Amino acid sequence: METRSNRYIIGIWLVVLAAWILFVFHLSSQSFDQQTIRPKLQAWIGKEQLIRLLPDLSITYLGKTIEAKTNPYHFVEFVFRKSAHLFVYAMLGAIWFMLLRVVMKGRMLAPAMLSLLAAVTLAALDERNQLTSLNRTGNRMDVVVDFTGACIGIVVCLLLLAMVKLLYRKGRSR
Repeated sequence: METRSNRYIIGIWLVVLAAWILFVFHLSSQSFDQQTIRPKLQAWIGKEQLIRLLPDLSITYLGKTIEAKTNPYHFVEFVFRKSAHLFVYAMLGAIWFMLLRVVMKGRMLAPAMLSLLAAVTLAALDERNQLTSLNRTGNRMDVVVDFTGACIGIVVCLLLLAMVKLLYRKGRSR
């Protein structure tokens, strides 16, 4: 039987989830020019100084090589964008997991699997949405990055829940 407090907690998680999904689609609806950080980077740090700070590193993504020393602003923006994908979807995976965990009364595996499925579905829709945004391209590889982020978010939740359970047991045994 659902208690009033469980309904309240579910309601809070639903509001947080809805807000986060709206945030994701807001970001994917923006044009490249609205999202680029290059002008701010260029105003903040000179190209030569940035080249000195970056490692001699190159990343190949979707058949294109991005070199830190050759095109430092592009490299930093690329790393920033992919890190943002990881963070946004880690949060999404965590939120979905925590919501489903309350709905499914503390179970772990089913909420984790359903959260991953939901995150991948949203990531695919998000990439599809980007195709309608100016100077943006959606691609399948970003769905993999998003899935990885969701996995990270769920694993962090599982680790935190295990730590809380361990601390709770340790406190009760005294």
